[in-house]
Amino acid sequence: MPRPKSYNREDAVKKACVAFWEHGFQTLGVRELEQHVGINQFAIRSEFGGKEGLFLEALNFYGAAAMANEMAPMKVGGISDIISFLQGLVTPGSMTSSAFGCLMVNTGIENVRFKSPKLEAVTQAYWAELQAHFVQALRNDAQKSYDTDSFEAESLAASLVTAVMGVHVQNRTQKDSTAGRPLIDLMCDMLMQFSTKHCEAHHPEA
Repeated sequence: MPRPKSYNREDAVKKACVAFWEHGFQTLGVRELEQHVGINQFAIRSEFGGKEGLFLEALNFYGAAAMANEMAPMKVGGISDIISFLQGLVTPGSMTSSAFGCLMVNTGIENVRFKSPKLEAVTQAYWAELQAHFVQALRNDAQKSYDTDSFEAESLAASLVTAVMGVHVQNRTQKDSTAGRPLIDLMCDMLMQFSTKHCEAHHPEA
């Protein structure tokens, strides 16, 4: 008869997420991971398939939480919701603001050397999802305000994703969750001007 688990799987994944977020995948040894997560090497191997398997679950947990809590408003919202998302990246206490940067960005940088197809797939899917949320929010605003034929939502959304990556790198490099604020302020001002300009073009004063 198998022994009952002495740990909660979801709790272990959450703890692993924080540990990998702070220390990175390659620099965090199995012994140190055991201490952070509270389960031994055997359990990590049998339950998750090893360190990389646990890391993949932590990445998926991180991504799902960000999509459900931070990205979701953009699906039905507009530019104001993009601005709220961007501002959250440099707001202390926000789920997406951290002196550790972004787990997805950090993983992408690490994986340049590690070259794991599985890690690459998870991170690329995350950025594709973020870009899709940006595109949807921009199109939602466009439908209400201006001519969508001349509006390149995909190009702007791709630029926003690149900016988000840069903000996270700056936050981690400076160990300050607000370090990327100047870039965020610039992007938010651009979005507000963009929205106003196109709204006025579509609804000129009589």
